Amino acid sequence: MTTYVYRDGKIVEKTYRDSVKPYRFTEYQSPITGALITSSRQRERDLNNSGSFDPRDLPKDHQWKRGRQEQSREAHAARSGQPNLWR
Repeated sequence: MTTYVYRDGKIVEKTYRDSVKPYRFTEYQSPITGALITSSRQRERDLNNSGSFDPRDLPKDHQWKRGRQEQSREAHAARSGQPNLWR
């Protein structure tokens, strides 16, 4: 079945470039597990399994809840054996 799209004020036949956005995933070695990550799905799974996140994935208007003072207090608490209140 032929599909048509509206492009530049005209109705034309849909082509391959209309349905697939070009995207290249650059594979890398996971700093968490050491496994080779070759797809965005593997990347999501790797981050999720370790409880991590990539700050680049957060919305641009994301407001960080913790500043340097909170991080310093957390590090001091960890050294003194107190429980981590942020988790």
